[in-house]
Amino acid sequence: MLQKSIAYFQVKIIKRLSEPNKFSFWTALCWTFLIFYLSFKVPSGVPKFELPYADKIVHFGFYFGFVFLWYRYLYYRKMIKSNFKMWLLLLSVSLGIFIEIAQGMFTLNRQADFFDALSNTFGSVLGLITVSQLMKQ
Repeated sequence: MLQKSIAYFQVKIIKRLSEPNKFSFWTALCWTFLIFYLSFKVPSGVPKFELPYADKIVHFGFYFGFVFLWYRYLYYRKMIKSNFKMWLLLLSVSLGIFIEIAQGMFTLNRQADFFDALSNTFGSVLGLITVSQLMKQ
């Protein structure tokens, strides 16, 4: 019974945090700038702990969040239609590929990585599926 209550509470919190509101645009825009900033920032020293595939998990999370937050904004503006979903997905995947290529071409301390782009894509797709189901659109 307690586990059921906790699960219900967690779902309520997630739904509440994902509700579109008047700050949705700024949240999504800040997230986008964060992706750009961290993608081109000079990496800091050695991480304090080792987690297998941590880099891929971060890439997945960034693009999951990107799609989730922009979808939330579009939902708030009542602009969600199936073609907007596909454009959002295409934009997110294209952005991920563009950043990977730009890292390889324009930075000295970063490199383009196919598997990073693949993680970005998986994050985008799962983000779209998740937010679509959460908002029932």
